[in-house]
Amino acid sequence: MPDDFDSMLAARCSAVDDVPVPVDLWSRVQFKVLDRVPVQLTEEEVTMIDLETPTRTDEHRTGPKRFAVAGLLAAAAMVAVVFVAIRNDDPVSPADQPSPTVPPRALFGMPDEQFVPGTYYLDEVSGVPTPRISITLRDEWINLGDGFAIDGQGGVLAFSRPDHVPFDACHTSEGWLTTGSQTTLDDLVTALSEQQGWVNVTTPTDISVNGYAGKEFQRTAPATGCSGGEFRGWDGYGGPGGWTHYEPGEVETLRVFDLNGTTIVINTRLQSGDPADAAGLAATLDSISIEPT
Repeated sequence: MPDDFDSMLAARCSAVDDVPVPVDLWSRVQFKVLDRVPVQLTEEEVTMIDLETPTRTDEHRTGPKRFAVAGLLAAAAMVAVVFVAIRNDDPVSPADQPSPTVPPRALFGMPDEQFVPGTYYLDEVSGVPTPRISITLRDEWINLGDGFAIDGQGGVLAFSRPDHVPFDACHTSEGWLTTGSQTTLDDLVTALSEQQGWVNVTTPTDISVNGYAGKEFQRTAPATGCSGGEFRGWDGYGGPGGWTHYEPGEVETLRVFDLNGTTIVINTRLQSGDPADAAGLAATLDSISIEPT
């Protein structure tokens, strides 16, 4: 093998016998290697290296050129090794490395909290323990501080247990339906979807989240407002969780669930009318999951 290598090297070097090598070329290569900078040859220097030039037999002229070319090849190899070593020591993380995960946090932990993107949870609704409900917030959301609603995406999102539902949202003097803690899912859906004063009420449809049965529908507040004053949706059981005012034309999406015998409402209220906000609210609502029990 050594003999074959020597003959091969001699054959390669003989091809550049007549290549004129600038005097300062090797010094430039050494300088660039020490500074870890790739060697950049000029177009004139590249043109000088013509491997097709006929060889000469003058050993006195051949030796220095062979040494210069061999040195150039060795320098290039050294540059490659240096750059590989530098790249391997680069502390910068790959661009596609996932960001650190943040543990889930309580949704209503801090009043008026400006939420950062992440997963939040609650273990009770209106003071009654429930299976853990998780939600992913990706945009700017704020805790309204009332313990049942957050604000963002041109609207609000809330978790509640309706206790009293007026027959007419615009005229509460016409009577109320007392739902109470024993209200079934179907009873509450009927009371809310048949409440007077709304326009464009959709037919409730069956839904399921992690095995928990529910129903979903939408209803829209009248564009002209309410002739009877406040437009009231319901009062929450045990305190917070009631709606006493809706903006004209506001669209409400309601999801009613039976969580092991506890009936709750998760609803969004789109107030801006912006399609992008509508899509953002819907995506946030769809991110909700409920821990199986």
